[in-house]
Amino acid sequence: MGFTRAMVAVACVVFTGAQGQPGSANAPVIIDMVQNNPGDPVAWQQSKYFDPAVLAANGYTAQTTTGEMSGTQAVDFHTLGTGDYFPAGSGARRWLDAYAHGVSRFVNRTKAAGLKAYFFVDLLVFPVPVIEAYADKILDKSGAIQWNNVTATLLSALVDETFAAFPGCDGWIVRTGETYTYDTPYHKGNTPNPSKSAAVWTAFITELSALVNVRHKKDLFFRGWDNWPSDAKYYTDMTDPIPTHPQLYFSIKHSAADFVRPASWNDQLGTGKHAQIIEVELQREYEGKMAYPNYAMQGVIEGFPEMNPPIGLRDVVNKSQIRGLWTWSRGGGWWGPYIHGQELWIDFHVRALLKWWIAKGSISEADAFAAAVPTLLAGCSVPECVSAVRTLALTSADVVLHGQWGTIHSPGDWMRDDRIGGLERTSGHFRSLGNDDAQWAASLAEKTRAKEESAQMLALFESSIAPHLTTPAVADAFETSIRYGVYLYTIVEAAWRVMQQGYRKTNHMPYSAANLTTAISDYDAAYTEYRAFGLAEIYAASLYHPYYLCLGTSCNCAFDPPSGSVPDGIGATVDKFRNASSWSPGPAHVGLR
Repeated sequence: MGFTRAMVAVACVVFTGAQGQPGSANAPVIIDMVQNNPGDPVAWQQSKYFDPAVLAANGYTAQTTTGEMSGTQAVDFHTLGTGDYFPAGSGARRWLDAYAHGVSRFVNRTKAAGLKAYFFVDLLVFPVPVIEAYADKILDKSGAIQWNNVTATLLSALVDETFAAFPGCDGWIVRTGETYTYDTPYHKGNTPNPSKSAAVWTAFITELSALVNVRHKKDLFFRGWDNWPSDAKYYTDMTDPIPTHPQLYFSIKHSAADFVRPASWNDQLGTGKHAQIIEVELQREYEGKMAYPNYAMQGVIEGFPEMNPPIGLRDVVNKSQIRGLWTWSRGGGWWGPYIHGQELWIDFHVRALLKWWIAKGSISEADAFAAAVPTLLAGCSVPECVSAVRTLALTSADVVLHGQWGTIHSPGDWMRDDRIGGLERTSGHFRSLGNDDAQWAASLAEKTRAKEESAQMLALFESSIAPHLTTPAVADAFETSIRYGVYLYTIVEAAWRVMQQGYRKTNHMPYSAANLTTAISDYDAAYTEYRAFGLAEIYAASLYHPYYLCLGTSCNCAFDPPSGSVPDGIGATVDKFRNASSWSPGPAHVGLR
């Protein structure tokens, strides 16, 4: 499907395989990306990590854009010779020219700092007028772009025009599993391989490598995420027929699933004959995006404690296939919380991970973290303070595991980004507990543990860290992030009690009406306190919403969005049981739903 045999044969003849160990011919790279979340007008990040000079100072060698800001969406396909798709003076042309100017500035800034500049490219995405002109040749019955010889011609033009327009661009990082065009009014697209056929990927990547690596001598990173299973055999069967090239890399997340917990290892890493880079998300999109402490690099490097056995970057960092690291210092997921430039916990991730990575694992993660503490927290150089920060950081990861996720039949992503789901997301978890009272108690105990540990972190900060800090603004921001977690996990613990009792009531299981009443009252009080904290505290990130995730530009992130566009969530769950008891709405939900 999509290729003639001649096309693949030519590509195979042109390539020369790497000599020695797999991946050894490829240059090492350390890439960072600040991702601006798609379709979100307020998600352009406030971040120092936009500045390539900051990246260079931290040891990065390259920078990439977000997928919604790419040079591939700044070309007009004039080389096709089949039409003027962006006529002079038109709104489309004015959009394209303004967009291209900004893209050029990104490339120039990055190169001036001595870094490589990569475009993050969604494929297959083409201008709408080009799609319309070729509709009868490239669209299937559903209106989706299909991969075939005509589409291959369009891809060839896209590659050629992009590198002609932006000669300073050093290559592409290609995303095909997810395709977002919320912010690009003149472009549409979709994956070239919706069936995730291994044979199609083999042919597609071979052709793309021929265009980018061979024809233009640029780097190509092809992402595995959401394209094929996180399975080593599938990966090697699919990639082994693709000729190696010293500028071809595969980009693989360290986690088999998304960046979630309970964590799992991606066993594609360190296998096969191609060079690989490892993707690590530093803002942890599912887990509050660093609105509160959540230090995850110990787990990323050494393996998370829930793994059996723990496996992390230390197990593959020195394998020949592993040629680089790609961090997402900011962004990922959707909407908030918006941290308003307060990047302390991201800074800990950057400093610890890069120091450890550049040393190729010759120092411990703990030593890398300890080295970062006095550089980020002025005055915290004595052993008592450094040790306390370390304890706080490790405790924060435990809070997230047990408070948000759970190890007793994990409820999955009932919380994510800045949204909190209700029974519509957690019923499966409660169903899995059956009639086992011990399991029900253990499930609630995890949320209680997270609430208590959050309070312990605040006490530790006040007793053993704050007295040493010499920069008041840093101390205030640090404390505020801890308090955010205290308030949030107080809500979570109360919400869990509401859902437990509510589920049991709905399903005709023994429950306590008194405990349900108390849980609702506690939830209302906790949410009211949280709202007041967010209103008065200048260093606080934006707050969670008591409804679940909705995608696209129709969901406006407001506390009081139109009811027709708001999914269910914890607010609706609490109100259901509140109203069933003939209670009037409590203060926590005034203006919230």
